[in-house]
Amino acid sequence: MHLRFFPAASLLIVVFVLLGGGRAEAQAVRVEAGGGWALPSTEVDVSVQGQDETAEIDPGSGPSGYAAVGLVWTLTDNFSLEGRLRAQQSQLRVGSDDISPSVDRCVNSCPDGRLRSLSFEGQLSLTSIGRITPYFLVGLGVVRTTIDGTRIEAAGDEFQLAEADVTDAGGDVGFGAALRLAGGLSLTAETRVTGSLPGGKENAVTTFPFTLGLAYYLGRL
Repeated sequence: MHLRFFPAASLLIVVFVLLGGGRAEAQAVRVEAGGGWALPSTEVDVSVQGQDETAEIDPGSGPSGYAAVGLVWTLTDNFSLEGRLRAQQSQLRVGSDDISPSVDRCVNSCPDGRLRSLSFEGQLSLTSIGRITPYFLVGLGVVRTTIDGTRIEAAGDEFQLAEADVTDAGGDVGFGAALRLAGGLSLTAETRVTGSLPGGKENAVTTFPFTLGLAYYLGRL
């Protein structure tokens, strides 16, 4: 599954132009880090060394972590806009049951998988409802999917599965909310989709991370 967020990105740009106008001023630097759990939705096909066929890997969910830094602008009394750079890594867990055609076992250990992404994001926040600030975000960047090679056993024979390593243009779409705790510290909770753009490369995995994080504002909002 690939991201389809161009209408959402266009809406964010329109809101920025109409509501922010030329008087938006950067007011704070925000740093954030957190983690949670990511659900992959894309299968990966890997070659079997010495064979004409391929094996299909359906990676399972795993932990996800991220870090971000950005600038925050006030657009109006109701909205703020943040532009930030965000790095994310999600683990793609693979067991013998996730490989098809079915195998008896992974000889040493089943392969590890990872999705790494680096994106520049725009986040539009509703700031007029008190301590809780809901927000919507879109981003563009690059994603890299890797699945380690491994040796498997099937029907008494051993086979070597090749490594998968795909780098592609990618992006994010998500929404969440921030809760002001004290001073410049906030707790964030969000869900998003991270993956390759429409028409992306084969085997570029899409994930759905659900995360909690802590953000700190350097400056006055």
